[in-house]
Amino acid sequence: MRTQWIEANGARFRYEFRRRGAGTLVLVHEMGGRLESFDGLTTSLGEQWSILRYDQRGAGQSDRIVGSLSIDTAAADLAGILDGLEIAGPVIVVGAALGASVAIRFAAKWPARAAALVLLAPSTGLIAGNEAATIEKIEILEKSAREGTVALASNGARLSDPASSAATWRMLIGLDLTADLAGLSCPVLVASGTKDTFRPPAHVAEVAARIPGAQSLVLDTGHVMAIETPDLVAATIATFLNNAGFAPGLPVPAGVSTSAGRVSG
Repeated sequence: MRTQWIEANGARFRYEFRRRGAGTLVLVHEMGGRLESFDGLTTSLGEQWSILRYDQRGAGQSDRIVGSLSIDTAAADLAGILDGLEIAGPVIVVGAALGASVAIRFAAKWPARAAALVLLAPSTGLIAGNEAATIEKIEILEKSAREGTVALASNGARLSDPASSAATWRMLIGLDLTADLAGLSCPVLVASGTKDTFRPPAHVAEVAARIPGAQSLVLDTGHVMAIETPDLVAATIATFLNNAGFAPGLPVPAGVSTSAGRVSG
């Protein structure tokens, strides 16, 4: 993959944009992830759609976070990248975990630019009771940044910039997307994973219930489902888009069923 760079919203971002079909899927990765988190999805969906993915601010090889981070900044980063690449038409945004929150705020601020949302294990704020553990995590990350020691993500990967990770976690503490969720007007798919211990299905169902007309599915997968089960996630996205009228005739692999609000595979 050829590394590409773009200046947007006052920062420099690493991105990949593959122009294929008429419509564009924008893939926004999870906290601690990078654009490679979606390698499996681009393999399955890349022949049908134009696909844009990028390292978020503070992640991968994009610019680090200076000071604090807000969800408005993260959403404006996405809008700025679209502007810089001259992607004018509405896009379908697929957000994983915290990336889903970026997708939600983007659609709430610029509804005409969001054709549909796919929210994978959305992290829309702290789960009740996790405040103390989160603050402790932030303090460890900030200490690592000050002392120059190694800090690891929850998946065991080395964090490139602990200070950016700490700023992202601090954003999550104060995140409130209640009004954004209630105001979404585009088609929305919300997916949770049976094996997800970070955002279990019952929690994700509460998020989906706040979105008018949202479709909610439980998949046989874990939290970072685009990495763990890319074929299942790609098939789920394809089915949703096909049923919503965005991709008529898009083939869906065998073994995928949406009966009873579940997809198994």
